[in-house]
Amino acid sequence: METETKKSWTKKLWDRKVPQYLGTYFALGFGLLQFLEFITKRYELSEFWVDKYLLVWLALIPAIILIAYFSSHLTPSLRSKSLKWPKFLIIGNIGIAVLLGALLFNGEAIAQSEVIELTDEKGQKITAVIPKLNTVKTVACFQFENSTGDTTLDWWSVAFANLLEFNLDQRPEFYSYSPYSLYSFYDGAGLNSFEIPNVGIQRKIAQKSRNDYFIRVSYDKEGDTFVLKGNLYETKTGNSILSINAKNEDPYATIDAVKEQIFENIPNPLTIEGNEVNLPASALLTSNQEALKQHTLSRIAFYQNPSGLQKVVQLAKKAIELDPTCSYCQYYVGDPLYGLGKREEALIYIKNAIKYGASLPKRMQFAAKGVLYSITDNTDAYLKLQEVHRKMYPYDFGPYNQLLPLYKSKYGIDKAKELVQEAIDNGNLEKGLLTMYNLQLENEEFEDAKVTLDRLSTEFPEREQDKVKYTTIYERQGELDKARELLLEQETLDPLSTDIQRRLAYLDYRDLQQEKAFDRLNQGIDQATTLTDSLQFMSLRMHFLRMSGQIQKAFNEIETIEKLSLKRAPINQVIISTFTAKVDMYQSIGQSAKAHELLEEIRKYSPEKVNYYECMAASGAIIKDYDPYLEFEKISLCNKQYQFFGKGYDMYFKLIIAYHAKDYETCTKILQEDDGRVINLFFEKTFLVNVYIKTNQLDKAKALLQKMIDQKDDDAIYYYQMALVLEKEDPNAAKKYLDTALQYWSKADENYIPFRKAKSLEATLSSL
Repeated sequence: METETKKSWTKKLWDRKVPQYLGTYFALGFGLLQFLEFITKRYELSEFWVDKYLLVWLALIPAIILIAYFSSHLTPSLRSKSLKWPKFLIIGNIGIAVLLGALLFNGEAIAQSEVIELTDEKGQKITAVIPKLNTVKTVACFQFENSTGDTTLDWWSVAFANLLEFNLDQRPEFYSYSPYSLYSFYDGAGLNSFEIPNVGIQRKIAQKSRNDYFIRVSYDKEGDTFVLKGNLYETKTGNSILSINAKNEDPYATIDAVKEQIFENIPNPLTIEGNEVNLPASALLTSNQEALKQHTLSRIAFYQNPSGLQKVVQLAKKAIELDPTCSYCQYYVGDPLYGLGKREEALIYIKNAIKYGASLPKRMQFAAKGVLYSITDNTDAYLKLQEVHRKMYPYDFGPYNQLLPLYKSKYGIDKAKELVQEAIDNGNLEKGLLTMYNLQLENEEFEDAKVTLDRLSTEFPEREQDKVKYTTIYERQGELDKARELLLEQETLDPLSTDIQRRLAYLDYRDLQQEKAFDRLNQGIDQATTLTDSLQFMSLRMHFLRMSGQIQKAFNEIETIEKLSLKRAPINQVIISTFTAKVDMYQSIGQSAKAHELLEEIRKYSPEKVNYYECMAASGAIIKDYDPYLEFEKISLCNKQYQFFGKGYDMYFKLIIAYHAKDYETCTKILQEDDGRVINLFFEKTFLVNVYIKTNQLDKAKALLQKMIDQKDDDAIYYYQMALVLEKEDPNAAKKYLDTALQYWSKADENYIPFRKAKSLEATLSSL
């Protein structure tokens, strides 16, 4: 029999069950670690408790090994005749572990923020405090409720909330939603703007806008004293975490008091250094109460009637007369003036807004500068501004979204994904994941898109629409039956979902069931209960009319859409939003010159953008083989409009110009040297097919066409092009594809150019 002394040390460890005890220790300890991490996140405790636990847990490993190995020789008493030295080592190990846990990883030792140095768009050095993600707070500042009984004080309802938003946003860890921003969610909740929801609906809107907290406050007056009472609620639970109480004869001081109450009581606050900006509310907008009133009434007028910009400007100018140094007042005169087509006058006010806003917190200076750089075509400064915005406020998704098109064309899809991933890592989960999903779909990375969608559904399980998004992956691969099956399954669970109805209509259209598609849309429009739903159904119906060549009906539809859209946006934005569709429709029926009329409408409101849209119209005509109406020399000058967007768009335009000039050798060279950036910019592949045909690369043309046909794209032009490619090679197959195209265009207007081309090809094939 083997003696104790003859056993190897590994055998001794195993016999005394040291590995088994150690494994149990690790398993239990890891479970406790996960539980502690959950508790710290759930109750927003400091992360240093997790660090302390991890240190003590690992430091106790020697003690656990000694206890396991000498367990049969150890007794609780140190006076025992049994071995004493392991006991002293164990006690010493425990003491050291506890001491390390007590001394290291204290909350004060963990940096909650970092100070970075940046170079702004003018080359000046600036510093910024960047908080850690776990300290960031998002707050929905709903308009206050008027409890005075005096309707002449109603405007304070919005003014108080706006002032509180500005006040909170001075702190780098606060990201607040103004009442104006929240109104975009009201329509979906069945509310009108400036209608005060109950607490339950406020919580729902706060959830949809991804705010951690929301405020509900009422204001009253006791003599000349304003009295504010309400609560700060946690969105996740709906529980009140703070009772707000403030009173003062000075309304600005009451808001300052509310701000301080929130700063002092919100969980896991950021430790602010003494040199941080903390201006009073009276310094953030205007200290003149009458000016504040006129400014607020101007903003209310805009949201009640976005097309009534004259009234908006009139009220805002009254505010400036009362306080010429009000930066935001100047800005909200300049912005609507620009919408009215008064660019030069608008620039004066925008520049004043920048001048008077120089003393405001940096976050409040981005809007005016962005507008200035945009309307003066200072694109380099605009993009630098967005980069500064992104680095100073990394938890704001806006600048990422502005930079994304440039990254795609200048650096390629991989760099664009890195930018979006940075936004995701910085807490912009919903918008970031949705953007990543769309990028992956665009790049046909279907498996990756599914993984991203899985994560989106896990992070936001209440987003029912994500279940429907899985159908898009099937749609992009041409698996319409699978997509329809999933949609019909979801329809039984949510028969009132407008999104599902639109998607089913889209599948019907692509599956050559046009009557069924239109019937579903018509029914959806009749049953729509919100303006948003109505516009979405109408926009899809207009798209179907365009794709089926029913251009005159499409024009009637877009006219209705524009009238309804004026309830949501000013006329200059509406005109620009429909320009691309309208100019394409004119070009498709041989009326390219009508684009001049559309450009003249844009000139009234945005004269500096006319060249850009003219070039876009001309390029679009060349891409679809329509008459570009512009002389070649003038089209060539459009290169400047594309260079800004980076190398990808620069080569994109050169390819279009070379094709228009019939320089097919240059076309071939550009495509051969392309790393994917140029090809990916052509969302509609018809142009690339035409280039392949003209450069005698018929195999590439057929491969690309087959891919689009297999995906069952909604544009029948691909079936026509395939028939064209196969005209001489396989006339019978060509007829088959052409018949499909003609089914899509069965109700097309006689002057619809693709339909006329198809009928001409049909006559040619019939004679073979």
